[in-house]
Amino acid sequence: MTDATQLRPATEWYDKWLGKMDTKLMCLQNSRSEFLIDKVDERILNYLNNNCLNFDWKNHLLLITLIEIAQNKDFKTIQRTIGILNTRFKDIFTNFNITRFLDFDVNVHLYAYLKIEVFPNDSNSKRSTLLSSYTGAEYTTKKWIHNNLSFEEQEHYKQFLLQPTSFDSKDFSFRKLAEEQAQTIRKDETDAIVPMLPTIRAEANLRWNQIKRLRDAFHQQIEESETKSLSLPIEFYYDEPERIGERFHFRLWDKPSFVLHHQTCFSEIIIKQATQKKVTYSDKNNAYFLEFIRAESIEDESEGEGLWFNELIESNVLGEWTRSRPIEEHERILEFLSLWGYEQEHPQKPLPFCSRHKGILTPSTFVTLHKDKAQGLLIDVEPFYAACTFGLLAIDILTTTGARINELLQINNTKECILIKKVKEKLHFSFKVIPKGRNSLEEFYISKQTMEHIQTVARLLKEHYAVEKIPSNLYRYERKHLFPKPMPYYFQYEGRTMKETSIYSSIRFLLHGLIFETQSGKPVTIKTHLLRHAFATEAVQRQNMNIDIVAKMLHQRDLNVTAYYSEPTSSQIAESVSELHDVISSYVDIDDAYLRSPKELQQQFDEHTEKVGVYNKVLGGTCVTDFVCPTKMQCLGCKAKVPEPDQEDELLEVIQLSKDMEKRFKQMGLEVEVRKAKEMAKQAKIELKEIDLIKKYREERRYEPITKGNPFR
Repeated sequence: MTDATQLRPATEWYDKWLGKMDTKLMCLQNSRSEFLIDKVDERILNYLNNNCLNFDWKNHLLLITLIEIAQNKDFKTIQRTIGILNTRFKDIFTNFNITRFLDFDVNVHLYAYLKIEVFPNDSNSKRSTLLSSYTGAEYTTKKWIHNNLSFEEQEHYKQFLLQPTSFDSKDFSFRKLAEEQAQTIRKDETDAIVPMLPTIRAEANLRWNQIKRLRDAFHQQIEESETKSLSLPIEFYYDEPERIGERFHFRLWDKPSFVLHHQTCFSEIIIKQATQKKVTYSDKNNAYFLEFIRAESIEDESEGEGLWFNELIESNVLGEWTRSRPIEEHERILEFLSLWGYEQEHPQKPLPFCSRHKGILTPSTFVTLHKDKAQGLLIDVEPFYAACTFGLLAIDILTTTGARINELLQINNTKECILIKKVKEKLHFSFKVIPKGRNSLEEFYISKQTMEHIQTVARLLKEHYAVEKIPSNLYRYERKHLFPKPMPYYFQYEGRTMKETSIYSSIRFLLHGLIFETQSGKPVTIKTHLLRHAFATEAVQRQNMNIDIVAKMLHQRDLNVTAYYSEPTSSQIAESVSELHDVISSYVDIDDAYLRSPKELQQQFDEHTEKVGVYNKVLGGTCVTDFVCPTKMQCLGCKAKVPEPDQEDELLEVIQLSKDMEKRFKQMGLEVEVRKAKEMAKQAKIELKEIDLIKKYREERRYEPITKGNPFR
């Protein structure tokens, strides 16, 4: 190892921690002679600085951090480990009046905590996570030091190793109880989601159609006001499709017009700035927004329900709602969020609709500050539209591939990522990303609809940035060390790539109002990982897929994990791919390649197509797996298939065929075959219902709102 007196880390934390952290420890290097502390995420260094410097275990936690960095652990894993250890050490050391780490006996003090002799109110989960974090950190640090350092160097670092435990983790019942409790909760929540998967996808599409109509009407009115030099506000309305049967009434405002029509609510200085269109009210800083006035039934002019998200605006739950709220309002908002189960995520500060990303969901500062001054509900259209567009793509991918959020956020507009192949005159689509625990790209097959949603996001980004090509930005989520170069990611906005909270808030905004409950009536909140569990459960339990195949679809190595994901509990086509050339990064015509291949390659291809569904047209839809057929060519109800409206007649023929088969088998006395025929009809009917939903939102996507103006009253 290089002498620390000759070389030093580049990070500023080295200077800040001189005399506070062990100097030689801060100079710990990996096999490439890189200072490990230079590779640590700034957020972890801040945590250590703000929470650990006054405690005698600070060097122990720094050593754990550096070694986990050397092992390419992601930010969240490291943060979780040191956070758990630091918090529990504080409690245990205080309880036993320990001030030095040398006086801490893991087999006495930690054992007492694990045997519930102290802190009896701590949960089983809390004790279980501490034991896992401690034993995991103890083992990995000791092993890394032994394998990577000389004997002389090991001697120095041994003082910062955690003590090994002499007890067996099986001695503690809480671990099994915590695992069982967590699994029960996850299974109950999955049970609430699985039957709703087709509804989730359909409702997300229908609501995106609705926000698109709102945005189109919004821009129509802006264009008309600017073309005709009309003074604001402008009052207008448009009719929703027959399915909704309501007329929506709005006012179009900009910032100066809103101030000048609400002068009693603003100071003289603000009124003067708005009148003269200066500072924040200048043309450069101006912005348009809508006021939703009312909804009425087209049929009888009675009061309508309005937009699905009106309730969220009325309840003031968008964005950082906890800031500067009176106690009464704070309690009222908490009560509203608890009705939907969000208080479970943070009892006093749940933020289910806070994207923490500029331009996504959270209204502008002006609209946020002055929403209470309007007669109706103020709507900042663009952030809502952006959230719904990203949310729709996320929902589609998560519920049809079972992808993780980290894999979702990697999707980008490059030839290495987006793949399109032509097989037997039909286009097939996929994307390549790096799954969890891997370091190389793997392929995820997607439907034509998913490709259309990707294209919709591409159009949004090009319009937002006013460019012809999607700009490149740095990846900011977990395992970002694997993606050091800026890339044209689809999940980005306002010059930054998105993170988990942006996806969560967008999905929840788009699906708000859909009720998900366990069998005991407990509300279930939508989480991306829960959709992954639902996908796996649906595939194994209802579609009877082999777990090995589902594990490959989920890109999991451990079949035990897949088995847990898919444990038993109590499926969309877009209208056009005319702009696909903007997204296509690679294109392979398999048929052409087949004709030009030697006979032995043709033979290999023929054998491949017998096993691989993605190269075959299947009954009633599109197959999206390239693995050995999970249902032995029984395509009805298969989770690896997305129903195609254009193939609806095939399913209708299946139903008629099943009736004939059922009648014939009854005459022959073959009861098992009768049940098979009935099940075939049942699966065909399920797919027809989903096709009806697809046709419905495809039809509404072609619906264009016709706005009509009213004089401002």
